[in-house]
Amino acid sequence: MTQLLQKFSQSVTSFYCSQSLQRCVHSLLQITQPALRKSHRRHFIRQNSTMNSLDTVVAKLKKLAPLHLAGNWDNVGLLVEPSAPKYVSKVMLTNDLTAQVMEEAKGRTVDLVVSYHPPIFVPLKRLTQKHWKERIIVDCMENRIAVFSPHTSHDALEGGVNDWLISAFDVNKTTVRPIEPSKEFPDGQTHRLEVKITDAARIKEIRDHCLISQFHPDARLRQHKEEFTTHTVKSSITSGGEEWRLCVTCDQDELACMLKGLAESGSPEKYHVSQLSKVPLTSTGMGRWAELKTTISLEEAVAQVKAHLQLDHIMVARRQDQDNQESGKEEAAISTVAVCAGSGSSVFKALGTAADLILTGELSHHEVLDAVHGGSHVILARHSNSERGYLKSLRAKLSTALGSSVEVFVSDQDRDPLTVV
Repeated sequence: MTQLLQKFSQSVTSFYCSQSLQRCVHSLLQITQPALRKSHRRHFIRQNSTMNSLDTVVAKLKKLAPLHLAGNWDNVGLLVEPSAPKYVSKVMLTNDLTAQVMEEAKGRTVDLVVSYHPPIFVPLKRLTQKHWKERIIVDCMENRIAVFSPHTSHDALEGGVNDWLISAFDVNKTTVRPIEPSKEFPDGQTHRLEVKITDAARIKEIRDHCLISQFHPDARLRQHKEEFTTHTVKSSITSGGEEWRLCVTCDQDELACMLKGLAESGSPEKYHVSQLSKVPLTSTGMGRWAELKTTISLEEAVAQVKAHLQLDHIMVARRQDQDNQESGKEEAAISTVAVCAGSGSSVFKALGTAADLILTGELSHHEVLDAVHGGSHVILARHSNSERGYLKSLRAKLSTALGSSVEVFVSDQDRDPLTVV
């Protein structure tokens, strides 16, 4: 529109129209240009911020906390994606994407909301104005605001929310371990292919041409074949001859390519495929358990949790002694702690080693009774209160990853829905 008005002004000038008409057009330009700049500010910023595309920012978020660490029941990753091109100059962190937080995002011209809890969890069958979550997603789409949720990937992550939560206490860092360790396939390799070869002269041929070349079809990449994990094992067979086994570990896609290569070569060799097992990781997983450097009382633990979470009130249940009485101060020495941000209901079931103190956001009535009768004090901070403080730590990490060209900040409107009165 501005360009059309400018062309019109030039046309008017070229035809020697009156100065009053020129002044009128000039005034109209002065009025419309600021409005156009404001309404299309996002577009112009995006065009000049090619280094901060949404794809680039999402890739860095995934690198910071790989999504495969999340629970298989969770809904993590990019949940709302505006049409391309989409560039990011402002990122807002929140624990929950509520209506108040959404208004804040629009008011602060946010490009990407990183919502710890996924605003889309239960599948949505429609997007209408009848349900608050549907309204928020529609609002995001209308305002071209992307939404990303990391959730349990940061629960499991080393240095994530659970490591942040257990840092409320002075723990012996060498004793910190996940309560429910994450499991992964070693180096992403899910299968083992074993090819039986009776002619030693064919080992190299099968290895190079039937296996490796199948997913390194470019001849320039053949030089890297030695990096491919293979080894041969010589073993005797009952017929009196000799047999070599060419063993390859690979992922599922590579396996399909290699089986195709064996089939197309017409090779008579027999092969066997086995699936590898996931192995537990030592530093990632749900929840954390640790020993304290020095024992503390329950009252000291409560004070430390309040200070760390910046809360005035938390809920406490004292452990029961053998006489089914609440343990007093003298018996309340705490030397081990177990924590789980959010809800510890399922995670604490995997607690193989007892803890003097359990800290989480929420447990059911009966789970609290089980814990205190099992010899553990319990501190409940409410679900989101046990997670929200981590956002400041995440902001620092994300700012470093994205650089100074992207502004990262924590929502001012995000808060727990429950208050103590």
